[in-house]
Amino acid sequence: MNELENMLKDLYLISGLNMSIFDLNQNLLASYPHKKSKFCNELEKNQKALQHCLDCDYKAMEHVKKTGELYIYKCHFGLNEAIMPLYSYGSLTGYLMMGQAVIGTYQNYSKIIKNSKNYFEDQSFLKQLVTKITILNEDQIYAFAQICDICAKYISLTNRIQAKHDNLGQEVKHYIISNYQKQITIEELCHYFFCSRGTLLKHFKSKYHTTIHQFLLNYRLEKASELLINSHMHIKEIAYQCGFEDPNYFSKAFKKKYNLSPLEFKNQQ
Repeated sequence: MNELENMLKDLYLISGLNMSIFDLNQNLLASYPHKKSKFCNELEKNQKALQHCLDCDYKAMEHVKKTGELYIYKCHFGLNEAIMPLYSYGSLTGYLMMGQAVIGTYQNYSKIIKNSKNYFEDQSFLKQLVTKITILNEDQIYAFAQICDICAKYISLTNRIQAKHDNLGQEVKHYIISNYQKQITIEELCHYFFCSRGTLLKHFKSKYHTTIHQFLLNYRLEKASELLINSHMHIKEIAYQCGFEDPNYFSKAFKKKYNLSPLEFKNQQ
């Protein structure tokens, strides 16, 4: 984690913006600086204001979870932030967050003050805190966010943020089930899950006591048997629908598994 904190420190020194890493449950794992900005720290002393911040972060995390991409947004009080996904062996394990800044001119401070005034008794103190928030132009925000996104991809590539349980095998299985109709190769899986061929094969076989190739073949054949029973599709169509490029190979593999040709199996049903 020290190496990650050093990376966050470097990003902070370049941008002047707070850098934080969170797990999937919004728990803080690492940050630099180690304290929030004075404005956010004071604001979040109010429970209602804190809930607004947590809700905003949660919505941003859900957006990133769905898109898998960098997301730049405004918080409830008008500060600009960015969030990007972190993966371990292709499984989402957390988020890198960048914040907080004001885009534009000093006039934009007034919007933040207006959004926050109900949570501060001392309005002059509020103004003092807000005017210390970093001001950047839009191009700078996007440039810093892109640099952070590159760092997030590096963290993911090196699997620095591990899931609580090593679930690479399970994630590969879910990927196969979701994509069995497409062509799937070991090389593509390695690229998708940011891991070596040896790591991929070892984790899957350790989890399911079979090879990826055999699991994929069996799953495709099971889906084909369902279509043979429940649809009026031609056997060639079923082969293609289940990810088989060669209908002849499909027929041979099917007969080996069920001791019947696809046509014989269909007629028996």
